[in-house]
Amino acid sequence: MDIKHFLEQRTAFIRHYFDEASAPFLETIRKIDSEEAPFEPPYFDPDTMSNEPAFLDEWLRAQTGVEVVGQTCVSMLSESLKVFFATHEQEAGLDCEKECGPFKKGFIQGYRTCFAKHGVNWGSCPADFNILEQVVLARNASQHVNRITDTRASHSSATLKKYPSPLFVSDYEKKLMKSRSGSWMIDPAIHVSRQDLHAAISEVEKLAKWLQQ
Repeated sequence: MDIKHFLEQRTAFIRHYFDEASAPFLETIRKIDSEEAPFEPPYFDPDTMSNEPAFLDEWLRAQTGVEVVGQTCVSMLSESLKVFFATHEQEAGLDCEKECGPFKKGFIQGYRTCFAKHGVNWGSCPADFNILEQVVLARNASQHVNRITDTRASHSSATLKKYPSPLFVSDYEKKLMKSRSGSWMIDPAIHVSRQDLHAAISEVEKLAKWLQQ
């Protein structure tokens, strides 16, 4: 089986899905920021009106939409990576968890340990496993929001301890972190930009190409 081919079909769809699904939310944000119809600010009376920006609710809702689309794409990418490893395991006739025990440190480390026992030299792999692991961590965090009052999926304290400057963070929160001498005031939201998503996909595809050689 050409496992790389089928993985790349998945990653191509993830790229396409991000662009198509995020477009209406990004356009709403652009129109509000540009004060275009139907988001022209109303006449402002300081004596009777709040200083809250016009259309703040609409802007925040669109921003949440962008974040959810990005988190969905990261989740699809994480699952694609997992099924990629599992397919290689099946094709090789292995049972990695039976041989190496439960994947307590995550499926990436579990499969790397198992495949290394069967001759895979990970030292020559060009993929950045720090990025691949962040894909899985972002997926886990976005799928396990515990507060009904919050639509915000955030990086965990454990993730920030291991990756103080995580990949999937908005430019705004990155600037805020730098202004605070490298510390986070609150755990930053999982924000997946088009550029960062493509960077993560590129690492997955590097792995697929290398492992199939």
